[in-house]
Amino acid sequence: MAELTVKRIIGIHDDIIQEYGGTGGLLTQGTLELLVYKANREKDLFGQAALILHTIAAQHPFFDGNKRTAFAAAENVLGEAGYYLDAGENEIVNLMQKIAEYKCTVKTIEKWIRETTFGPIF
Repeated sequence: MAELTVKRIIGIHDDIIQEYGGTGGLLTQGTLELLVYKANREKDLFGQAALILHTIAAQHPFFDGNKRTAFAAAENVLGEAGYYLDAGENEIVNLMQKIAEYKCTVKTIEKWIRETTFGPIF
């Protein structure tokens, strides 16, 4: 697994805001720093992706685009390892909304990722 960094997550967020619109800017850097610390110590790829999804979508470190950034960052980490999420747009939107509303645990998200991921694709 490639090491996750605050700079990398902010870059993903900035790209999303530039492409799809929204308010740019970081609200709480400490949230991202703690996420990076935890994620880089997570030995399981799916657990790492679930932690990324949950932390960014539920804890809102950015002014806008948290759910989009969470999904893109998790998908990026999975993709680097050769894995691909195979879920429909409605399913993804529903999951992200549940996470943002504190209705999903990290373990629930990890289970969903395991069930909807294919790979490695290399």
